[in-house]
Amino acid sequence: MIKHKIIKIKRSKKYSDRIIIYLENKSVFRIPEDAFVLAPKFVGDFISNEEIELYGAKMRLQETKDAAYRLLSYRMRSVAELEKRLKLKEFNEIEISFTIDYLIKLDYLNDKTFAKAFVQDKVKNKKIGPIALRVELIQHKLETEVLEKTIIDVYKKYDLRQLIISHLIKKKVHKNSLLNVKERNRLDNYLKRKGFYWDSIIEVYQEWGII
Repeated sequence: MIKHKIIKIKRSKKYSDRIIIYLENKSVFRIPEDAFVLAPKFVGDFISNEEIELYGAKMRLQETKDAAYRLLSYRMRSVAELEKRLKLKEFNEIEISFTIDYLIKLDYLNDKTFAKAFVQDKVKNKKIGPIALRVELIQHKLETEVLEKTIIDVYKKYDLRQLIISHLIKKKVHKNSLLNVKERNRLDNYLKRKGFYWDSIIEVYQEWGII
């Protein structure tokens, strides 16, 4: 078994929770502080290639968690979205699975909490309808029960009729002012893209006297 002599140990200036170890053969590797505390090394000690590989695996896990923390610091994310982003950063399945399980246990990652915040933003600020909302939620691979309950709950709070009316006002549509064919088609397509059911759209049209 090949072993290498440690000639220098110091704490990383950039990442205070990482220890840098320098070897006599001029190679360098990093160790997460918590792993170093559990199995400390000292200048003059010898370390094997197997030990270095083990520390490397622990360092990769730490880097995966650090990447996840950075992504979550920007905004909330679903489990599926975080998994996808970590894959793009080329972490392997074991590292990603470990990190996601760790964050779920800490409640830093919670699909129910994410879903509530997501639909609140989309409906309150973007004023989208249930068809468009469902399409966006499906991309996050939420459990069906969570997805459906979240959609039902948000439209109890934000009335579909009022959401459609807000779009009519935005488009400067006036009550009791009949739309011509071109105007009607344009408005129909706009509200469909926003994700509203056709029967809801027609109901508001009739109430406003624009058809």
